[in-house]
Amino acid sequence: MAISQARIIESMEQACSNVNPDEFIFSFLDAYGFPKSTITRLRKRDDSRNVASGNDVGLKKKLYFRSAPEGADLNAEADSLKASEVVSRNDIRFVIVTDFKSLVALDLKAEERLEATMEELDKQYAFFLPLAGYEKAVMYSEHPADVKASEKMGRLFDLIRERNDLSKSEDIHALNVFLTRLLFCFYAEDTGIFAQGQMTSAIQSTTQEDGSDVDQFFSDLFTVLNLDDKAPERASMAAHFQEFPYVNGGLFEADEPIPEFGRKARRLLIDCGSMDWSEINPDIFGSMFQAVIDEEQRGSLGQHYTSVSNIMKVIQPLFLDKLYTELEKSRKNERKLKELLLRLQNLRIFDPACGSGNFLIIAYKELRKLEMEIIDALNAVSDQTEMYYSGIKLSQFHGIEIDDFAHEVAVLSLWLAEHQMNMAFKEKFGYADAALPLKDSGHIVCDNALRVDWSGICPPEDSKGEPYEVYICGNPPFLGSGGRSEAQNQDMANVFASFKSFGMLDFVACWYWKSAQYISGRNAEFALVSTNSICQGEQVAVLWKPILDKDLKIKFAYQTFSWKNHAKQNAAVHVVVIGVTNASDFNGAAIFKEQNNKSIHRVEVENINPYLVEGHDTVINSRSKSLSSVPEMVYGNKPVDGGNLLLSTAEKDQLIQSEPGVAKWIKRVLGAQEFIQSKERWCLWLVGAPLGEINDMPLVNKRIESVREMRAHSKKVATQKIADRPNLFGEIRHPENGTYILVPSVSSERRPYVPIGFFGADVITTNANLMIPNATPFEFGILTSEMHNDWMRTVAGRLKSDYRYSATLVYNTFPWPEASDRQRKKIEELAEEVLLVREDYPDKSLSKLYDPKEMPEPLREAHKALDRAVEKLYREKPFRDATERLEHLFARYEKLIAEEKAQKPAKKTVKGSN
Repeated sequence: MAISQARIIESMEQACSNVNPDEFIFSFLDAYGFPKSTITRLRKRDDSRNVASGNDVGLKKKLYFRSAPEGADLNAEADSLKASEVVSRNDIRFVIVTDFKSLVALDLKAEERLEATMEELDKQYAFFLPLAGYEKAVMYSEHPADVKASEKMGRLFDLIRERNDLSKSEDIHALNVFLTRLLFCFYAEDTGIFAQGQMTSAIQSTTQEDGSDVDQFFSDLFTVLNLDDKAPERASMAAHFQEFPYVNGGLFEADEPIPEFGRKARRLLIDCGSMDWSEINPDIFGSMFQAVIDEEQRGSLGQHYTSVSNIMKVIQPLFLDKLYTELEKSRKNERKLKELLLRLQNLRIFDPACGSGNFLIIAYKELRKLEMEIIDALNAVSDQTEMYYSGIKLSQFHGIEIDDFAHEVAVLSLWLAEHQMNMAFKEKFGYADAALPLKDSGHIVCDNALRVDWSGICPPEDSKGEPYEVYICGNPPFLGSGGRSEAQNQDMANVFASFKSFGMLDFVACWYWKSAQYISGRNAEFALVSTNSICQGEQVAVLWKPILDKDLKIKFAYQTFSWKNHAKQNAAVHVVVIGVTNASDFNGAAIFKEQNNKSIHRVEVENINPYLVEGHDTVINSRSKSLSSVPEMVYGNKPVDGGNLLLSTAEKDQLIQSEPGVAKWIKRVLGAQEFIQSKERWCLWLVGAPLGEINDMPLVNKRIESVREMRAHSKKVATQKIADRPNLFGEIRHPENGTYILVPSVSSERRPYVPIGFFGADVITTNANLMIPNATPFEFGILTSEMHNDWMRTVAGRLKSDYRYSATLVYNTFPWPEASDRQRKKIEELAEEVLLVREDYPDKSLSKLYDPKEMPEPLREAHKALDRAVEKLYREKPFRDATERLEHLFARYEKLIAEEKAQKPAKKTVKGSN
């Protein structure tokens, strides 16, 4: 069992506060929980387990400790040990060297270095935690080298921040530029753009160990990288700088300040350079640098990294699939293959929320791979030995990014992706474009995508007016209607200036609407990732009706799935991917469905509606009356009492004890919490109470007077108007007798069924719930069924991630089934069985009963029996899944709407007179 970290901290504080050179290593081992017997034997220096020689201490697979004289180069000593045969042979994890003033330690497994004074060593106790059984959390990416690079660059950033003032925006920008240039150089010296290790070797051999001249080194290096080979200024520079090639592309053009370095930062810089950067994927750079600049997020690299598999969900059905289909059709036709190559050169890929460029990078790579397959096919069918070079240029890739750092990284990452693909091209065909000088980068601008004209960033046609083939793709910000900044609200007002209302829309809706405006009537399509709420509730009518009215169609859709990356503590977001095209180009659609939370399969359909199920382009609008002949659903009773008519159990008991006559006027009351969590609460329900009887109860009168005061002093006119009847709830809709159904306004998305109640009129419900007065078990059975819950999940709004039930949007629009008397009776019997099974668990709240992990099996079975019976009211054949149920419900909804319109009398036209 791992030793307590609190004990380690305390022991390390003692060991470091008064250092005894002869005892330090043994105190250190004791702090990390090594057995007393092991420490005693090591202290005697004759134990066979000590794999070290002389005064050194070494434990196989654990550590190697060496004390060094004052003034020794501890880093050099540690590096020497790292390369030694004894450390390698014994699979040593930690190398530790100290002169008892400072200490250098290497974690050879994690490839980490620690430099600390003895005074601060106890604060670095976590570095050695693997010795005590606490293995370090490893960040995930699709390659472990990405993780190591992120960690090292993060620590380098910290050291730079310690020595440099970054208080101004221009200072931050300069550092952003420096780090992206540095990343290019690391990558360049491991991928053949520079000579192997050229920059790192130059730093190591030509700069001072204290790091004082490293900034000047980079100033000279960046200058020479921007000078062509014939520039006279090159000749005046030191020979080791002249050996660097001309880069161009604008990467080193701007004269930006270089940060100052110290000894540790220089050392870490060399450590970074010793890595093999050729293994780093350019599409991880943005995630890596997000981790670099945000210290708290370094342990969750994948949260910022949109995985290749997720990006493919967007770009494959958007454009890759049809291009590969075209390739297969053209494989034996040289003319068509050449036309396809030209088509690739006419493509424009546009990400209007590009971040660090992941979507553009993967799109670029995939198109280059396709191009190589086309060239392969051409070589197979052509009689001539023609050399085809890549015609795909970075200038075909456009992006907008509001963050300066991400923008810089996106530009750089595209350059490196180009080089990577050029190397792949060379490996396949034996030749490729020269790596240097760099060509123009992608057209990525640093700006607010919601304030600029997209056509100016990514022109839809060339200078002659010939249209490009444009594809908009990306993963815009996930942000609901709550939590937006004032600037974001202003952005939305700008985007939705023509809308009557838009406040309930998610922030991502801005990109949907701007994308729709861009592609309408053009040779263009778009596909975006967003939270699934964009296709639920009131957002659908507000956003999707205007989109579809622009003569656009949903071309493909991924129904809700978890947008997971593989970071530690990764919180999955439920998202959809939606592809949209012009109706003139529409020839069928495809829905991608997740099965068993694993595989996703494609289903060809005739049309996809905005709720992402097969069906006509139907939008569910709120209704004041139900589409079917059912009892009316209304809000519960609204107290508007300042809490004075509501009582806790203790307050109720005390009031009854003081004024016994009040007992008959106290009723149980249910808000949302009381209903779901089985909590007790009470209210003064004085409907019909004689005035004289009330006047005989001073404590009740005092409460009533407090209600009058509260209402009279309210800022709301409507509340002031009800101050003259303070003995009653502000709004009363309660049935005088009989029963009613209670539906909570908000319910957790985790629950398979919204918990619904069935109560007598003696229980009062507040406006935190909805109710159906005088309802029967039949209505209860339908509303608690899977059919209705599927409808609710699709058309209801959301409060954060929870479902927000609405009478106008859910209940009144629900397409109720037709039922005979016999069928109604069957549903009522099964509904009553659900209620009876609930009563078998008096100690469990509805929250527990309907928790998917705690739901009792008898209750689950009772619901399943009811579900099957309700489904049979719609059709005899069982439905396969929720999607099939929804398709049937939408079809029935459309039928009922059509019947309703047919029954309405035609509007009379009044003829004008001359």
